[in-house]
Amino acid sequence: MVASLLVGCGVLLGSIVAFCVATAFIVNLIVWLEHGPFKEPRFWRSVAVMLVVTVIMATAHLLLLGVWAVVLLACGQTADFETSLYLSAENYTSLGYGDIVPTGSWRLLGPLEAMNGLLLFGLSTAVMFAVMSRLVVKRVAQLEEPSPWR
Repeated sequence: MVASLLVGCGVLLGSIVAFCVATAFIVNLIVWLEHGPFKEPRFWRSVAVMLVVTVIMATAHLLLLGVWAVVLLACGQTADFETSLYLSAENYTSLGYGDIVPTGSWRLLGPLEAMNGLLLFGLSTAVMFAVMSRLVVKRVAQLEEPSPWR
């Protein structure tokens, strides 16, 4: 049981760090876009920013699914990577069909991965909301500026 907890907590911590790196990348990207090519908010620019943020978040989640799958495979809980990825996706998303179940104390990896997924889905939602809020504030400010054409 100690081995599974150490492995699970190590992967959990590592994935949180990796996701924080992705989040910091997004923050730096948004700052660069606001002071560079997307200084003035426009409809399609806002769409592009939200699309990029969403793709980065989704990619980070998929990579972490893969990391958990490799761990499950390395611990001998599945026969191949495809099955490991499926089991990982079940756990990470808290879907939990239960058609594939790790054995022995390695079953603890499931709840740890589910906790990991829930935390990081919450974080990615917060990041996307923060970016969207920033875009809305900039757009409203732009519309409230006095225009010589009024």
